[in-house]
Amino acid sequence: MNKVIVKSCVFIVLAVILGIMLMYEIKKGEELKKDKVTLTEKYFAPGQSNVAVGIKTNKTIEIRDSGEKHCAMEFSNKKIFEVDCDKYLDFTIGDKVIIIYKDNRLIKLGKK
Repeated sequence: MNKVIVKSCVFIVLAVILGIMLMYEIKKGEELKKDKVTLTEKYFAPGQSNVAVGIKTNKTIEIRDSGEKHCAMEFSNKKIFEVDCDKYLDFTIGDKVIIIYKDNRLIKLGKK
């Protein structure tokens, strides 16, 4: 009988811990936003400049000095994110993409 009570208590404690972890993960997942958008403009900074120039519109934007990121992309939802130039070189204007972002920071960019 003692073994059954101990096993039941351990099961209840583990179930409570699992419930808490799931609630935390649900709240954490709500902070990320996911959009299906179109890439409307790509910005490149010549050299190590903090001013990036758009390919299609020649519009200039200021980018933060974030190490290797001297490029940015603008999407159909009017959001502009700084990206790694080498990693996202194969994306072209007009591509339909899925972006996952948190606050004003791009987490993931992928083609549909």
